[in-house]
Amino acid sequence: MIYLWKDWKEQSRGKGIWLSLGILILISLFVFLQARALPAEQGFQVFLLSLHQMNIFILPILSLFMSSFSMIQEKEQKTLLILLTKKESFRSFLVKKSVSIQLITLGVFIGWYFLLAIPSKLFFEFEASYFMAYLVSVITLILIFNQIGILWGSICSSRMQVVGANLFTWFFFIFLIDLISLFYLPHIHYGNVKLFSFFYFIDMVHTLNFFLETQLDLFPLEHMSRMMEKMVWLPPSVFLIIDLIFWMGLSFLLAMWFGRKGNEND
Repeated sequence: MIYLWKDWKEQSRGKGIWLSLGILILISLFVFLQARALPAEQGFQVFLLSLHQMNIFILPILSLFMSSFSMIQEKEQKTLLILLTKKESFRSFLVKKSVSIQLITLGVFIGWYFLLAIPSKLFFEFEASYFMAYLVSVITLILIFNQIGILWGSICSSRMQVVGANLFTWFFFIFLIDLISLFYLPHIHYGNVKLFSFFYFIDMVHTLNFFLETQLDLFPLEHMSRMMEKMVWLPPSVFLIIDLIFWMGLSFLLAMWFGRKGNEND
């Protein structure tokens, strides 16, 4: 609770979280106004999917910078050093800091989307199940990229290093993996499609797109080809859970290992 209150005061006094929220609000309103031109019975699904596609580009970079800068600030202000000299382990600090950052970011961003649900109910045929699926996609994006940002904030020793690591991470997940997938796509056949699907769905961006399309009833799973059935060898929700556990767990373990070593050397 102490970490949560401390981080909330720092974040609320700064401009980063409010600028990020402002960006999300503007994007949401523009997409909402465009979706209003569609028929009411189709508009809500298209609105959520369009909003999700914009989130894929915006939410990761916002989460990366907010979480990593919050971590690097602990080093710059010597707060981390003071805490560790008081016999608090780096692992304990990392757990509390991660929970604090995740709760603050989720509270602010998800709070906006609940407000956005009010005009959505007025202008579209609102479906609670569709909206909850959309929130799951938002929460997953924020959780994973917040944790990766915490990793970079733990490892890097300056803000310039953090900026470089964040930009590379964003480029890697949003563009580079797709380019690699397109390169190997002509070589995929029935015999190796399951192996390809493992690497394809370990990317949370691909998994979230597929998950949301199926949950919004835009991609039916009942009439797939044999090739596609072999590729989708687990339900989309299970792929999503695997991604969440894998990326958050890996980021936390790497942050604990390399961050602790870095602080010991300092």
